[in-house]
Amino acid sequence: MTYKEFLELLEELQLDLDSASEALDLEISEIEAWEEEEEIPKSAEKWIKKEKVEFATLNNTNEDEDFEDEEDENLDDDDDLDLIVEEDEEEK
Repeated sequence: MTYKEFLELLEELQLDLDSASEALDLEISEIEAWEEEEEIPKSAEKWIKKEKVEFATLNNTNEDEDFEDEEDENLDDDDDLDLIVEEDEEEK
C-alpha cells in the first residue's frame, strides 16, 4: 500500500494523521516520511485495514433498528390522525 492510498483510507474513515500517529505509536513526521517510500510499513497497512473493517461494521449495525423505528413512526402518525378525526366528530 502506498502512502497516498493510506491517506485516502484515512480520509474515507474520517481519521487524520494524529489518529494514525496515536494508534501506531509513531510521530507524525515518521508517518509523513513514508511518502518517500514505495510502500508503507506492514504494521500500518494492517492497522488501517482493521480500522476499515470496523468502520464498515459500525455503519451496518443500525440498519434493522432504523427499519423498526420507521415503522413505529408511521404508527404514531396514524394515532395522530385518529385524534384529529375524533375531534372533528365531537365538534359536529
